[in-house]
Amino acid sequence: MRFLYGDSAPFPLGYNFLATLEVFMTAATRIVQLESEARDLARQSEELAAGRMKGLEALDQFHTVVMRAVQDTAQKVQHAHALEYAQKIAQFASSFVDEHRRVTLGASERESVQIRTDNERRVGEQRQQLETFLRAAKLPVLATKVAMQLVVEGKDARHQMSASFDNPDGIQTSFALGASKAGAWAMPRKVGELSPGTELSVGIDKSWLRGTVTPKQVNVDEWVITQFDLSDDAFGLTLRKKLTEKEVLHFELRRTEQGLTGSVEHPGQTNAEAQNGQLAAPDVAAIERLWQALRLACRDVLEHKEHLVSVSLDQAPVFEGGLVIQFVVRLVAMFAPTVREIAKRSPNEFELSLKQENEGGRREEVYLRKEQLVSRLQPLSSIGREIFAPLGLDSWVPGVTAVPPSVSPAPVSGASVPPAPPVSVPPGSNRALPQS
Repeated sequence: MRFLYGDSAPFPLGYNFLATLEVFMTAATRIVQLESEARDLARQSEELAAGRMKGLEALDQFHTVVMRAVQDTAQKVQHAHALEYAQKIAQFASSFVDEHRRVTLGASERESVQIRTDNERRVGEQRQQLETFLRAAKLPVLATKVAMQLVVEGKDARHQMSASFDNPDGIQTSFALGASKAGAWAMPRKVGELSPGTELSVGIDKSWLRGTVTPKQVNVDEWVITQFDLSDDAFGLTLRKKLTEKEVLHFELRRTEQGLTGSVEHPGQTNAEAQNGQLAAPDVAAIERLWQALRLACRDVLEHKEHLVSVSLDQAPVFEGGLVIQFVVRLVAMFAPTVREIAKRSPNEFELSLKQENEGGRREEVYLRKEQLVSRLQPLSSIGREIFAPLGLDSWVPGVTAVPPSVSPAPVSGASVPPAPPVSVPPGSNRALPQS
């Protein structure tokens, strides 16, 4: 399956970009809306708190003036009743001011706690929206790292896997993977399934008479893969002869400008120190074949992203660092050139169109109405809508939140043409096209 632009020119991305764009607009506009609500609420709270503090200051000033007047007057009268009266007034007034201050500060504190609670809820929803997008979307990938640990619980064993992706524009994401959903990873895997005939000079042959330890050739086809960490230039691998036995081999491979090197260790074996160290060239080549076989075998698992572990921007965590809006802005910048190019090459100016072509040459159109995407912007203010302006979808940016005007085709010169009726297009809709 390959994808083409609406004018049948080759599309550089090998997937349905419009599906990614649709889920992005749904998630990103909600994220921006939540951020806007949080900022508006914080501003309103600050204004209320400032008003309360201003009122307290005015009350303090008034209280000071009144108390000075009462005391001055009592001193002039110089009578016990007058002095007692002034004292009672001072006690009542001070108690009134203290109670008013306590109530005012308490209201501000309760409001602050409520705002923190609401913001935590909003951040939680933002994370949920971003996770929904990142799990469903396809982004260009610069590098992938996959880690696996075989977890043994009694007679049961399961693969615990995760993946980290380096995407363009400084975006990094990490997911826990559902290995059991990929059939081949439902059970422990042996070396022979992936790279049959793997023999390594990593065995131990100990002479009881001479007390020497020498390497021997070992076929590891039946050894179980219990752990690995793989990337483009590094590979760590642990094999166990049997899950019920302690005999273990651990390998490390590194690819540098000088070439590929590798080492082996025998964890937990006291008589193996002499054999720990650098791998011979044939053994490095054999482990590299297993490395590449595992990379291919992991492709099916990468499609099963169970939950988002972390997301960062330029190595900084998005949510902990308050970078969620910057993250959306970065994605808009990433998508904008592709969206504008699709729009330019789409036959219908009110749609974004791609074609998908199967191996037999049959083509189907995949399309989105621009109005569908613009409608996602409706709850946003003009500031929020401007974030998405580089996509070129929204030519009308209101000063206040309002329903955007309806989209209708321009009339032909000299003729009156009624507006086109709205078309309801379910997500992922296809239109079959004749073979080209």
